[in-house]
Amino acid sequence: MFVIQSHFMGSFKLGDNINHNLQILTLLYQLQSQAHTRDKQVLCKPIIIFIASVCEAVLADLHMRICLYTSEGVKNVAERVMAYIRSKKIDEFDKYIASARKQDLFDAADTSFYEDLDTLRKLRNRIHIQNDKGHFDPDEYKTFTGTRQQLAEKVLEKVMKTMLAKYSRDRERHACVADFQLPWDEHFRTT
Repeated sequence: MFVIQSHFMGSFKLGDNINHNLQILTLLYQLQSQAHTRDKQVLCKPIIIFIASVCEAVLADLHMRICLYTSEGVKNVAERVMAYIRSKKIDEFDKYIASARKQDLFDAADTSFYEDLDTLRKLRNRIHIQNDKGHFDPDEYKTFTGTRQQLAEKVLEKVMKTMLAKYSRDRERHACVADFQLPWDEHFRTT
């Protein structure tokens, strides 16, 4: 478990709800760590879906800040980028990802990060058991794996750490959300 400061959040209520979902994730990780091998794998689906939902909420908050915080602005976002985002209706996970990719908001254009983010979105959409879109294997136990759980962890960790490093707000004035406790071992240690 490790902590990421939360003062990049614009919506305090959304930040509180992220923390609520992180508490649920903490419980799921505790159950997973105590479970037998088969049960560990069964918990991958809800864990991945919760991680993806938190990731979407963070992206939604960034886009909300860009659109609504016209006086404060958003640190490290160019005016032309803010104007572009403000001119669009961006309100779904796939649109947040497309916007982030187009503007390279996570400084990851030359990596697989945006593809990984989209993979996480598709996994989140597999909450629908019928899999109408045919994403991944038809068998859920082959879709929701420990490897994909680790990918989800890495994506959310990168999103939150980038938000903190690039898009943070004045901690003295805007630290109204409890810091985020992520219930896995840190993948990307900062030095």
